[in-house]
Amino acid sequence: MMATVKRWQTLGLMLLASVLVACSSNGIPDPNNRMIAAHHDAAKYLIRMAGSNLQPNSRMIAASFADVNNLTSSSTFGRMASQQLVSSFIIEGYSFVEMLMRSSVYIDRREGEFLLSREVADISAEHNAPVVLVGTYAVGDDNVFVTSRLIRTADNVIIASYDYAVPFTRDMRSLVRPQR
Repeated sequence: MMATVKRWQTLGLMLLASVLVACSSNGIPDPNNRMIAAHHDAAKYLIRMAGSNLQPNSRMIAASFADVNNLTSSSTFGRMASQQLVSSFIIEGYSFVEMLMRSSVYIDRREGEFLLSREVADISAEHNAPVVLVGTYAVGDDNVFVTSRLIRTADNVIIASYDYAVPFTRDMRSLVRPQR
């Protein structure tokens, strides 16, 4: 009898813990992939660091992350990194202007979208998006090192920056490979 009560108590506590974990993440499960989780964590940190410089429901622009050794080049990884950070920002209540639909931004099918510096202020003003998400990455032997930043377009001030590393797995080797 006492063993049955203990099992029900244990089961009840496990159920309560599961509910609390689900509620703490807005009901959206955490990704089970290290790369996606790293990008989502980076977005959360950028939001905290930006503080009052980033208003809820404010609009932003995102560019593909560039290879630090060639800032006019990206890869599947650079495009995915940007898009995965955007996903996390959207979960947190922020909006992004979809740049892939614009013809006035330099877009190369293999490289992604790059914001040309002279056009950033115009695009920002046109879409009431005062902040841009940018980033760079460098491929090492064991990791891909990423820097993500939020930049206020009115004065080019960095309002948040976060550095992190993603393990250089077989998947990553494929994602950072230059397109042919």
